[in-house]
Amino acid sequence: MQLIRKYSIVIWTAGMLAVTPGLHAKDKKKKTPARESQDAIEVIGNVPGLNGTVTGVRGTQHYSRYYLYVEYAGPGKVTLVDITNAAQPLVLGDLSPPSDNTAASIVAVAGTAVLVSEDVRNSSSPHQSSSVRIMDLSDLHNPKVVREFSGVTAIGSDDLRGLVFVADGQGVWILRRNLAIDPEVQKEYERQIMYNR
Repeated sequence: MQLIRKYSIVIWTAGMLAVTPGLHAKDKKKKTPARESQDAIEVIGNVPGLNGTVTGVRGTQHYSRYYLYVEYAGPGKVTLVDITNAAQPLVLGDLSPPSDNTAASIVAVAGTAVLVSEDVRNSSSPHQSSSVRIMDLSDLHNPKVVREFSGVTAIGSDDLRGLVFVADGQGVWILRRNLAIDPEVQKEYERQIMYNR
């Protein structure tokens, strides 16, 4: 009886070894390589009918909304566009410079805070001076000047760290762009901390 059992095990093992290469042969078939992702640039939205030749655009975020500041050639307006849904941008309104004697350009943006450089042309003097203003645009119809630097001779930036450098007669000022914390996100964070301990 034991002899029959030993032969049965040997025959069964030999049969399995004979069948196994056939099973592995199916696995060795060439597989079609997965299609690698392709780099692409696609058009997803458009802001038509702007106020002239656009010379600059700056994107930023305020809470959970995303905005685009659009600048134009020469003295003129800056248009604020809500691009939270980039496929359906929404023009919120225009900001006008303080006077027609000023050519303003945006240096940096952080949500509703904007750093604006203005080259003031004075008809009684051949010299051109620059001023830089930190503007609060949280109320689009009532913009406020938070701080002004006059006699600016140079402006630079460190985009990686969100720094802007403004040089005037008092030295080089170092400014930092800070985005406000969304109150709704803060509430959710606090709720998660409280209930997930």
